[in-house]
Amino acid sequence: MQHDSGAGRHFETSGRQIAAALVTGSGLGGLLILMLLISAGQRAPLALAGGWAVGTLFAGMALAAVGGPIWLLLHAIGLRRGRYAAAVAGLLGLGLFAGGQGGGGMFSLAPIDTRSWLLGLAFKLAQAAAITLFAGGIGLAMWRIAYRPTP
Repeated sequence: MQHDSGAGRHFETSGRQIAAALVTGSGLGGLLILMLLISAGQRAPLALAGGWAVGTLFAGMALAAVGGPIWLLLHAIGLRRGRYAAAVAGLLGLGLFAGGQGGGGMFSLAPIDTRSWLLGLAFKLAQAAAITLFAGGIGLAMWRIAYRPTP
């Protein structure tokens, strides 16, 4: 299939390239989960390997169930550049991170931690920004695999 990107260049994609991009995105999503586990203090090798495996599975499901329809919509309306893929994946990662926060969400505090609320908030916002950037990078990598410029 040949598709116009809107910039005078043509990009080619196929089912095989889309599948490879999904596998790559899933693996990188699992790596993101692994990094979150390490930052949370997990050091047991079996727990880290299990976290990566489960993270890969859930990242793949999120990419297929949520990212796939959004990607199809953007593809259909002609927004096929890498920046759009990065923005969608970054926002998806941020949404999953914010939604996965226990209790009251990103701004909740443990009762014992009220004096360091500002520091905790700054840490959560920095972590959310890092996850958004990493997820955006995953989207850009997936875009690069899924779309190849035609000669």
